Formats: sequence, C-alpha cells, structure tokens
Amino acid sequence: MSARSFSYRALDSAGKTRRGTVMAADEQDAFRRVVSAGLTPVDLRAKRESGPVFSWQRVSLEDIVGLTRELAVLTEAKIPLDRGLASIADHDGKPALTAMIRDVAARIESGEQLTAALGEHRESFGEVYIETVRAGEKSGNLGAVMNHLADLLEKQQETRKELRRAMMYPAIVLTVVAIAVTVIVVFVVPKFAATFASQGAELPLATRIIQGLGENVRANWYVYAGALLAAFVSLVVAWSRPAGRDAIERFLLRVPYVRKILIAVTTGRFARVLAISLESGLDLIEAVRIGGRSTGRPVFVDECDVMGERLRAGESFVDVVRASLYIPSFAKRMLGAGKDATELAKSCSIVARYYDREAGHLTKNINTVVEPLMTVAMAGIVLIVALAVFLPMWKMASINH
Repeated sequence: MSARSFSYRALDSAGKTRRGTVMAADEQDAFRRVVSAGLTPVDLRAKRESGPVFSWQRVSLEDIVGLTRELAVLTEAKIPLDRGLASIADHDGKPALTAMIRDVAARIESGEQLTAALGEHRESFGEVYIETVRAGEKSGNLGAVMNHLADLLEKQQETRKELRRAMMYPAIVLTVVAIAVTVIVVFVVPKFAATFASQGAELPLATRIIQGLGENVRANWYVYAGALLAAFVSLVVAWSRPAGRDAIERFLLRVPYVRKILIAVTTGRFARVLAISLESGLDLIEAVRIGGRSTGRPVFVDECDVMGERLRAGESFVDVVRASLYIPSFAKRMLGAGKDATELAKSCSIVARYYDREAGHLTKNINTVVEPLMTVAMAGIVLIVALAVFLPMWKMASINH
C-alpha cells in the first residue's frame, strides 16, 4: 500500500488545537504518527489527491536522472535513505515527483528495501532501473550502481533526443506527402476520371483503380478511420502485455537496421550490469539473470533464464554464451575470454563500452537509412498518381490527333 496524505486536527499538551498533514501508509499508521508527535488526534481524514493531468506535470526521465544522482550521493555519504529522501522531497517543486519520493521514503522508514519501495512506482522507474538497483542491494555496492544508473539514463535520454531529431524531417515530409496524396486520390483523380469518361475516353487500369479507391474512401471514410484507430489501439494493448510485447520484439529483431540497434543497446546494458554484479561479489548465475532482467527485453530475459539453468546444470559459461541468439559474435568472444570473475568483469566492461558507442553511432546515422527508403516510396506513390492523371490525357490527345 502506497503512502497517502492525511489531514488531522489534534490537541497539544497545552490543550490548543493544531492542524496539519502527515504521510502514512494507512489511517492507523497516521494516527500513530500524530500521537508520536506529542499530539492527541481529534479528527483524522485521508486527503484526496488527484494525479497529474498534463504530461509536463508527470515524473519524467529527467526527474529520474536527477533523483538517481541524489540517491548516489546519499548512499556514498552513508546518509539514511529515508531521511535523505524526505529532505529531497521538501525541496522539490513538482507535486507528482514529491509525492513519489515521500512514498518511497515512508516505505523505507517502515522497513522495506529500496528495490521494494521503488517497485511500487514501476511505471516511473522501469524494469531496467529496478533490476539494476536490486543487483546493487544484493552486492552491497549501491553507490556505484546508482552512479552507473544515472549515466545509463543520461545516455538513454540523449539517445531519445537523437532519435527524435533524426526522425523529425522524415516524419514531416511523410505527413505532408500523405495529406497531398490523399487529397489527390480522394478528390482530384475521381473528378478527372469523370471528366474523361464523359468525353468517351477509355480510362486506363491505373486510373480506374485509383478512381475506385478514392470513391470508396469518400463513401466509407469512417471504416478506414476506425480501422486505423483499431490498429493503433491493438498495438498499444499488445505492447502492454507480455505475450504481445514478446511478439513485437521478435518482429523488430527481423528488421535489419532496427535489429542492429536493439542488439547493441541490449548487449551494452547486459554487459554493464553483469560487470557490476560480478565486481560486487554476486555469483555468476544470479548476475546473468539480473543482467538479463535489467535489459527490459522479454526475449533476452527468457534467454538469460535459460542460461542460468544451464550454468546451474554444470555447463561452462563459454558454451552457454555461444548458444545465445541475442548476443553478437564479438561479445561472445570477449565474454568467453574471461577465465574468472575478475577477468570476466573486465571483459564485460569492455563489451559495454564498445556496444554503447555502437548504439550511439547507429542511432545518429538512422537518417542515412530512412531517407533513401522514404525517397523510393515517395517516388513510387507519385509515379502511380501521375500515371493515373496523365495517361487519360495522353489517350485523348492521341485520339484528337
């Protein structure tokens, strides 16, 4: 149960009325907190808290990066997390972030581990974050893990910005072309075709197809709009479910350039968390499983679980890694070169740095792949529409001559 805000009216030792608010897990916990402050509760009520309406009011990736840096400072300075987080919440301005930090602080104060407290806000932190923190807690190396997480999230934030910048131009061009082609197909070509038909010209096949398509869209526009909306909703629902997300990921792994990006990002994260886990003293089986869960990729998580079972059965790490379908060959060779935990951790760090750079390079150069494909697709669409309009005109001109 997450911490909630309770408003109270109480009497102090002098009999004066005091009013205020207190964060507690439930009403009984709130009553106990008011009493422990030396007050006698008279009235105690849970406050209604509305969630953020606009996206800028919600907890963002930038907020999580800042909070992670502060958590790293708290752990390195050996300041109790509940007290430190309560202090951070007092100085934070965003209501949603403040409420989340106070809830995490209250849970830690009540005896929960940091991972369990963060798990109640999984939608804000994500699987990668929570599983990486779990590795830090189990190993006792939480400060280094939090610093690593902050670096990881900053890279993720930069990657998102690079993707948005790279896709902005193609998205604008495709939107404009889609609108223009829709207007031509739905409104212009049918009128041309009707004019040509009224003059006795035989319409070419391309013109008849586009004329029929345009008339059908005009007559049944609601069906097409509903189909597009249903496809979008189905995709969102599928992504929110494990089986659907697994299917989407397997499909993306078949797309050549996207496959390279996914494998580079996943391998970098896995190797980084595996290195931290091994350096912190975790056994190899547990480190592999935590590293797999930290990637947030369902297919790879299943693969790492299988790796763990094979390691438990006595197989060597080299053989287990070689059987992986997700880890690329260079990473397999590097990971297989480690003879003990120390060497393996060093190899993992090298692999992580290499694939972090490769992921950044692939992301920056995505435009060089998208633009030629977009140009070919646009040229094909324009050619078909142009033929549908100009072929009847050429026919009429040849008949008149």
